[in-house]
Amino acid sequence: MSSIIEGFNYDIFISYRQKDNKGDRWVSEFVEAVKTELESTFKEDISIYFDINLEKPVPFTTSRLC
Repeated sequence: MSSIIEGFNYDIFISYRQKDNKGDRWVSEFVEAVKTELESTFKEDISIYFDINLEKPVPFTTSRLC
């Protein structure tokens, strides 16, 4: 999926500390709630970057955005 903005891969980038999503996984629940709201608000598909790899976080680079 690509961004609705030309030249970008994602419309929204969600950044969080991996340990904040352990236990009750509130960050994952938040992301799902945002996706649901966006689907009901926009005609276009909105792409969200959300790294769920808890074992080995991938370093952020600007190349991920464009």
